[in-house]
Amino acid sequence: MTRRLLNCRLYSHAFHVTTPIFYPNAKPHLGHLYSSLLCDVFHRWQLFKGNGSLFTTGTDEHGLKIQLASMNMHYANPKEFVDELYKDFVRLDENANIKYTRFIRTTDPDHVINVKKLWNLCLKNGYIYKGQHSGWYSISDETFYPESRVIPDPKDSRKYINTESNNDVVYHSETNYFFKLSAFKDRLVSHISNNPSFISPEVKRQQILKELTGEGALQDLSVSRPSCRLKWGIDVPQDPSQKIYVWFDALCNYISSIGGIDAISRNNLVPTNAICHNMEGNPYQNSKLHPQLWWKNTTHLIGKDIIKFHTIYWPSFLMAASLPLPKRIVVHSHWLCDGFKMSKSLGNVVDPIEMIEYYGEDPLRWFLLENSQLEEDGDFQESKLFKVKEMMAMKWGNLINRCCGNKFNLQRAVSTFSNGETQESVQNVFESESMIKKKIEQIFLNLSELSLLLDHCINSFQLRAALRTVWSLIDEANTLIQLSEPWSRNSKEQDAIIYTCMETSRIISILCQPIIPKLSCELLDRIDVSAAKRTLKYAEAHTDNSYGSNANSKGRGAPIKRINKRAH
Repeated sequence: MTRRLLNCRLYSHAFHVTTPIFYPNAKPHLGHLYSSLLCDVFHRWQLFKGNGSLFTTGTDEHGLKIQLASMNMHYANPKEFVDELYKDFVRLDENANIKYTRFIRTTDPDHVINVKKLWNLCLKNGYIYKGQHSGWYSISDETFYPESRVIPDPKDSRKYINTESNNDVVYHSETNYFFKLSAFKDRLVSHISNNPSFISPEVKRQQILKELTGEGALQDLSVSRPSCRLKWGIDVPQDPSQKIYVWFDALCNYISSIGGIDAISRNNLVPTNAICHNMEGNPYQNSKLHPQLWWKNTTHLIGKDIIKFHTIYWPSFLMAASLPLPKRIVVHSHWLCDGFKMSKSLGNVVDPIEMIEYYGEDPLRWFLLENSQLEEDGDFQESKLFKVKEMMAMKWGNLINRCCGNKFNLQRAVSTFSNGETQESVQNVFESESMIKKKIEQIFLNLSELSLLLDHCINSFQLRAALRTVWSLIDEANTLIQLSEPWSRNSKEQDAIIYTCMETSRIISILCQPIIPKLSCELLDRIDVSAAKRTLKYAEAHTDNSYGSNANSKGRGAPIKRINKRAH
């Protein structure tokens, strides 16, 4: 009983968030960064709150596309090819300050072992069988499509395309292993219906329920390919004439990355240090949390184009293997550029590393989060990214610069108005000026509600409202300075105004550390907030009476620099 109660307590504080593992057949794009960023902010926020959190990402390195691309690029073998390509994804994460727990590759030995274990469990339980398969196969999508979703290519009558992705398909007939996907229709419908948060947003949950309950919704799935055609993949156990279907392989990464199938299916406690080795200084390396607890609180964050694989195939594989399901699957939309789908032919493909090199990682992180919603495609406009950088300098940076000017004394203001039991009410200084008093009261009220708003928005992967609230708070603080003109007032009134504005910046900067980690640190450095007082405990008004000691000294630079518009 004691162990069970302990596990229950720990379970509520254990989080595991995943990106899809990315296919490294081309350089990473804005969509890859967006998935990683949403997970990174969620992961950092849980750690910030004192919870246990794992964040896994990686690359999906098997399949016919990789095999053909490596041949076309004249590599000796596909492994040499992916050994080069995966580095681009690691580099993007490094440049964007994405701090994952583990970067898994499907060529990692422990993953290969777990894929075979998953296969054997499904086989043992009677859900895999051998048969003849004929159908329309898309090399680009690594999947078969039914006849009803195949049409002649409007651009070339000699070819055929599928209506889901519009990619080419060719007709194949071959002997494969099949997975009894049709056996899971009712169980999937029941689980999705009874667990409304299993798929979000709600519109995506309804989409999958509609697909599952439609006529002839689920057919058995081909889960292997002949080795004579697909050479670059994991051998089917006991049958090297077949390679395991790339999606069966890839989806298993979510379990491989946190300890493997044995770890989530047995009852003894297993230290998590075995799965945290890719992140130096991880505060949970010595945690005794059972991998089952991480897995049962797993969130898969995916793009809308791979929803079927994650909400239908993956839960079915897990059910067939008698393994528990993840907690939820969150689906996000894609990114356009200036209103158009990104494509090489249009010349509008956004290189995220190029944007980071010019604007910095934090302005790009902020832009992507503020200008997106899960339900709608985002629209990248470089002019808006430039505006974010400008606003950070002109509104946030300038707010600090003004209050840290040599006309004021932040240390004195903090000492006066954040001094424990003897604290003097800021608002009371302006009893005879109702407009200023109400403005200050409203600022502190809004600050008191900010952490809860951020918590809700981050947990739902919808940050737009929270970031716009941050801007409104910064605007309120700037407006307070304009209205009150502290430079023309006595020292006590001056200190009350400066303190209010710098408490605004201090609290916002602390709370925004998971969102803009580098910039938040620089803003807090500028007003001399000690490293020990940048935790959630201090993200409330009047909790830090020691900052600002050197803030008004001459020669200290602006925390955010303005830049010129980028030449094209």
